[in-house]
Amino acid sequence: MLTRDYIEDIVKEGLVKDIFKAEQAYELVKTIGLKSKEMKSGHFRDYDELFGTFQYSLQAETLLAVAKIYDPPSKKYPTRCLRGVLEFLSEHTNELPVIREPLQLRQHLSIMNVPKELINNALVNSSAFAKSFSTYIENQLNEPSILDAIQKLKQIRDKSICHNEKIDFEILGPTWKSLKDLIEISKNVVGVLGWAYFSTAYVIDGEYILTNDACRTSIIMNDLFDIISKNL
Repeated sequence: MLTRDYIEDIVKEGLVKDIFKAEQAYELVKTIGLKSKEMKSGHFRDYDELFGTFQYSLQAETLLAVAKIYDPPSKKYPTRCLRGVLEFLSEHTNELPVIREPLQLRQHLSIMNVPKELINNALVNSSAFAKSFSTYIENQLNEPSILDAIQKLKQIRDKSICHNEKIDFEILGPTWKSLKDLIEISKNVVGVLGWAYFSTAYVIDGEYILTNDACRTSIIMNDLFDIISKNL
């Protein structure tokens, strides 16, 4: 197995697609939510139930997409997940290819405000960089607020969205802010791995470039609200 191909597959076929789904669904939920007060009055009341159904489905889509990113790695059922690629970087440091875009990588790492040692490793020692970067992100994922968000995400996915368990306690999912934080971490990882191992620009000057594409449908949704409003 070529290490570069393995990393690229997890990023392009897993993380990038799930980040896109999560951001697209989240922005649509937000657009509908911002219009909710307007929809409860006047002629918009006729559409309230319709867009409420859309919003409920999109909330589930957001949670499912982020949950896929943060699935635990499994050797029996391999998934294209964030912790899986971090685990791979740690276990294959001596097999990893030379960093392809060290200057672009260093710029992105500087914007991420990572430790200077990690930035220096990106220029001079690709093996040390892979290990230290993996450890840096793992430390972020082990922060109490992030761990709590991941636990709540898994619980609501497993017990409410994907299954209908009979339980005697209220299921509280992660906050929207927590979900945004989880998405942001995964975007940073994708940006780093893209520059480091297969010369693909996912992040430029700190901006994840696919976010604008993910927001297109929410812009169209907003235009639709304006059209409905003008014709009622």
